[in-house]
Amino acid sequence: MKIISLNIRRARGAVKRNYVRDLISREQADMVCLQETKCSEFSREKVCLLWGTNEVDWVENKAINKAGGVLTMWSNKSFQLSSFVNGKNFTVLEGFGKRRNGAHLTIVNIYCSSTLREKKEMWNDVGVFRQGQLSKAWCIIGDFNSIRRQEERRSVTSNSVYSREIKGFNEFIESSELADISLVGRKFTWFKPNGLVKSRIDRVLVSKEWLDLWPNSQQFVLSRSISDHCAVMLKEVSVDWGPKSFRCLDVWQKDSGFKEFVRSSWVSYKVEGRGIFVFKEKLKRLKADLKVWNKEVFGDANQSCKEIQQRLDELDLRDDEDGIDESEREERKSLFAKLSVSKSKQEAILF
Repeated sequence: MKIISLNIRRARGAVKRNYVRDLISREQADMVCLQETKCSEFSREKVCLLWGTNEVDWVENKAINKAGGVLTMWSNKSFQLSSFVNGKNFTVLEGFGKRRNGAHLTIVNIYCSSTLREKKEMWNDVGVFRQGQLSKAWCIIGDFNSIRRQEERRSVTSNSVYSREIKGFNEFIESSELADISLVGRKFTWFKPNGLVKSRIDRVLVSKEWLDLWPNSQQFVLSRSISDHCAVMLKEVSVDWGPKSFRCLDVWQKDSGFKEFVRSSWVSYKVEGRGIFVFKEKLKRLKADLKVWNKEVFGDANQSCKEIQQRLDELDLRDDEDGIDESEREERKSLFAKLSVSKSKQEAILF
């Protein structure tokens, strides 16, 4: 069972929608848990756009006054829902894994408050469900807004103020008989925009029964992109990223020379044969020429995003270990702005 979790900070806009859809496709996710959607309702059309196909089912826990909100989506080929319960900013789903001989599974998508009082209320509410199913396969995933130990948070504030939170969170995990499985990737999952504060508040907790089904499960912290949170992924196997497809951006049409370039290029291609063959061969040549033209006029949007993301990853990883100075924090802030522009360029795909 491959599950991805992300605090999306409002599930609106083409950039975020396409990021989620591409992530699902690339990782071949069975389920996606989004937190802080800030949406009051998700239609089937909106969910299918997020998932990328219509082979999806979902449960939403609506935002209140555009605050909070939890959305859980899954492939109907991987999971069959039998029941669910919506609590305050969490959803408990019970069902059957179709790829594990109908194993009974309970999955909780959680978005915890920042106040200790409300955290304790949620730990208690979720704990009640768990105590009734201690022998069942459980997975709790999402934004817990809590850390388990002092080194999971770096800030200008003394970490000693979080001691009660740490104690309460660990007691919840222990009493629920859950495991915080091994982490792959970076140390922190949330970063304040100024770069001075970072925490590991997003994670995956699973029961022994879950590990009996997927014994090599690990949680992976993915690169930041569209949110101040990193996506977290629970999986057992590696992923084949696959080849990249050809892309045509509609921003090309805003260039004054685009139409003339296409017209002159098309006329210059000398191809003989039947109509459909001629059309196919000309189209193939035009695609190749457009790739070259795009790099010359606009630059390579894919390469630009890749280079910016690599530099951001370098800064984040260095910040994890030794910290970065003010000039590097400013550079990271500027890079995020550039990444947003570069990703916007990729959004309008014509074919």
